[in-house]
Amino acid sequence: MSQSNPLNYIKTKNSLRKKEKIHVIKRIIVDKIQNDIDSSVLRDRGCVDPELVNFVASCCRELCKSKYQIDEKEFVCDILNIIFNGCLTENEQFQIKQQIDFINDNGLVKKVELTLKLRMILWDWIKRKFL
Repeated sequence: MSQSNPLNYIKTKNSLRKKEKIHVIKRIIVDKIQNDIDSSVLRDRGCVDPELVNFVASCCRELCKSKYQIDEKEFVCDILNIIFNGCLTENEQFQIKQQIDFINDNGLVKKVELTLKLRMILWDWIKRKFL
């Protein structure tokens, strides 16, 4: 019989829970980008790839609930700073914030529809049970 970690039974509350959720969201997005995308080609001549900014903003919009009251610009800058090992310049951060304003003004970031999520869950369940 395997032993479980006794800390699994202790849950965080209030502001500490919010900080934990934000940290988990950051880690999920950073892991996704670092595992699936070659980040060395996403930053060229002092400019971060706009598609990467759009992708990170989309992930943030999908994962962050409004009750967390997260500033999207700062959150995306933090994530991109982690991805590029903390060496974003102030000019690059300003450009990222401008890109986020452009993305929000033009409606380029949309949440994934509930019907698509349900179809994916159902298809995954069918694959696990029958295929």
